[in-house]
Amino acid sequence: MAEVHDECGIAAVYLKENGDASKKALFYLYKMLLNLQNRGQLSTGFTTYNKNRSALINTYRQLGPVNEVFRTRSQQRSAELFRKYEGNKGIGHVRYATCGLEERSYAQPFERKHGRKWKWFSFGFNGTIANYKELKAELMKKTDYHFILEADTEIVMHYIARELMGRNKPDMVNVFSNLSKGFDGAYNIAFVNGYGDLAVCRDPLGIRPLSYGIKDGMMLAASESNALQNSGMKKFHSLEPGKVITVEGDSIEVKRFAKSKRKAHCMFEYVYFANVSSVIDGRSVYLTRTRLGQELAKLETEKITPDHIVVPVPDSGKAAGDAMAYALGVPSMEGLIRNRYVGRTFIEGSGRNNMIQNKFTVLRKILRDKKVILVDDSVVRGATSEKIVRFLKNEGGAKEVHLRVSCPPIKAPCFYGIDMSTISELLAPQYEKELDPEKISDKTCEKIAKDLGADSVIYQTIPGLVRSIGLPKGDLCMACLNSDYPTPCGKKLYKNSLSNYKQGKQEEGMTARNC
Repeated sequence: MAEVHDECGIAAVYLKENGDASKKALFYLYKMLLNLQNRGQLSTGFTTYNKNRSALINTYRQLGPVNEVFRTRSQQRSAELFRKYEGNKGIGHVRYATCGLEERSYAQPFERKHGRKWKWFSFGFNGTIANYKELKAELMKKTDYHFILEADTEIVMHYIARELMGRNKPDMVNVFSNLSKGFDGAYNIAFVNGYGDLAVCRDPLGIRPLSYGIKDGMMLAASESNALQNSGMKKFHSLEPGKVITVEGDSIEVKRFAKSKRKAHCMFEYVYFANVSSVIDGRSVYLTRTRLGQELAKLETEKITPDHIVVPVPDSGKAAGDAMAYALGVPSMEGLIRNRYVGRTFIEGSGRNNMIQNKFTVLRKILRDKKVILVDDSVVRGATSEKIVRFLKNEGGAKEVHLRVSCPPIKAPCFYGIDMSTISELLAPQYEKELDPEKISDKTCEKIAKDLGADSVIYQTIPGLVRSIGLPKGDLCMACLNSDYPTPCGKKLYKNSLSNYKQGKQEEGMTARNC
């Protein structure tokens, strides 16, 4: 797939024990996971806690999107699932696979059973541990460990288990504090144990988003705020990096488990990944994308005529496209319609052209003989962009197609949870021997445009991106744009990747993923 994906989404719920209402944790998990489907559609899973059943914590995970796993096609089967897993606390997970391992064994949450209740736990994980190999080697060196999966989630599970060793139940803040000393990378974790203790943490850099809300004895947490809002939580907050929400008994506390030397919020969440209705660290995703469109309008070199129209690539390019069109005084037209009822399918046909036709419909009456300013959120590998450009020309009859990209050129891999882990798979580096981290030359853009079949290409600038998000540049992770990695292992992995790339050797990439 030429599209890029984030790793996963997590959710957690606590309901104060008060009659039948306290048994409906799974209802809230279902609603939140349904609103996190943009972060993963390969598998869905959840764990609920109920002190009145022998399986104090009980986990269900299957391949498939949320409605499929929750059996909503059958009212009876769905009701049975909700009855079996009723409880007042729980965690949930949606997964996207980056390494091709589409097996149920990789679905989350991961549950580790034990006779002692604090050692019996389940957790869901969003992110990527960049020093996965070093952590795995450390386990193998010290003791006789055996590993079943090629996944950093399994390593995280073992390290959590190590922190829970001993005769006495440890303090949850200390558990996550100790984990943070060894983990390098991005990690949001939702955790529940056999006592019903619940914990949700965000790594000290805050790379991936995490929101929570507390009201009337209820706590909801999820990777994105729209999941909370659509579950009835009107007031919500972004969890600060290095903090953990703990629920023990009926006590809800937000505590710091690790110092945050800096913040490194992933800029790609604002550009592409996050739901457009979400708010991340106090910044509206929708308003950010409209500002990206306004910044693109400032860079426009086309002499606008009545033949020009703006066509956003749905759905993530629409806010930027509409804003750019308004700023230029050009009509924004839906000349490219996304088929929202096509889910995951293995019947794609023999090539990417068929995949594009399955995913989009062109409106020839809108596009014919027009000079199209095509606004997309990003160009990573370029294969999909090329097909869309040619699709607009060949099937839509567009006279010209000028590609405008609301994200600056992707020039470096991501080691923190996006499935682009080698330089060689990226489009922009193929055109420049020496990568300038701050800009891309006009000559390079001309070459890219020619190869994509576009009449011109203009990328967003890094200053324009920073202004659009509205956070200080130092609070953003833009490593995939400027190779400034916020963690030691990220810097090390990039150094090795760049050396191999320049020598024409195969890059190692991130061979193990939590998804």
